[in-house]
Amino acid sequence: MIRAIKKPLVLLLMLLLFLPVLSLSGCQKTSDQPSPKKKPAALAPEVKKIKSEPTISLYRSATGEKQQIKMEDYIKGVVAAEIGPKFPMEALKAQAIVARTMTLALINYESGSRAKHGTDASDNHTEFQAYDEKKVTDKISQAVDATRGEILTYNGKFVYGEFHSVSNGKTADINESFPKLKNKVGTYIKPVTTKGIKYAPDKYRNWTVKIPRSEIKSIMGPKAGSLDDIRISKKGPSGRALAITAGTASIAGVDLRQRVGFDRLYSTGLSSVKAQGDNIIFKGSGWGHGAGMEQWGAYAMAKEGKTARQIVEHYYPTSNWTKLYK
Repeated sequence: MIRAIKKPLVLLLMLLLFLPVLSLSGCQKTSDQPSPKKKPAALAPEVKKIKSEPTISLYRSATGEKQQIKMEDYIKGVVAAEIGPKFPMEALKAQAIVARTMTLALINYESGSRAKHGTDASDNHTEFQAYDEKKVTDKISQAVDATRGEILTYNGKFVYGEFHSVSNGKTADINESFPKLKNKVGTYIKPVTTKGIKYAPDKYRNWTVKIPRSEIKSIMGPKAGSLDDIRISKKGPSGRALAITAGTASIAGVDLRQRVGFDRLYSTGLSSVKAQGDNIIFKGSGWGHGAGMEQWGAYAMAKEGKTARQIVEHYYPTSNWTKLYK
């Protein structure tokens, strides 16, 4: 007959069996535990030196005047011209942060408008950023004042704060939008989901643009042939046209859009390119180059209750928020 094991001994044996398991589970890091946030890099000299609000020079395209203007006053004019006061407050704040960052990046890394006008910036949106001080409202002033001196950095340097009007569900990779900047821009310009298309003007949701065949032939050259076989030959990560091909000629989507005109060919978010009679028919959606912050996406996020900081960190995911001056 086997004697019954006493309860204290049973408990001791069970504890000895489970101790190794408990020890292992306590030491191992589970996959759902968040990793510690990476410490921001030390600020680069060109960033660190700005300790108070700078004054910049602005070229006025209507008059040819070169104007000296305080940074924050300039940003108010940019926000007013780029999106206006009808956007929610947090979207206006996000636009202010991005525009301020972009201004400083272009001045420090691309010489601003000095080569063309001898100034830091231009009020022409195809050369720098849109600017219109006449459209500034109290709401816009409040948004800019609330973000005074706030910018984004990456590896301690100014972020190229690219922004655009609207994408169709996903923003652009740097190679789809500004391939010439791919060696200067960090991982903060990459495709992210965005919801602005449902709020954007109807004409930018789905559009058809007709460009004379002769004009496209002139741009692509004789190797393009008749253009009867023109097509999108390569697409990028977000689905934008990286290359357009006809005959034995090929042109980058961004270059073709620039040659045709940014205000005529709204985006490289093309669904098809076909020859039809005397025209080349471009079908697509969206407005702008697609990189960085989608303005109508910022509108959507603000409507959902997101803050300006949450908005900019969504569109520039590896960047760091930095306050330069008070």
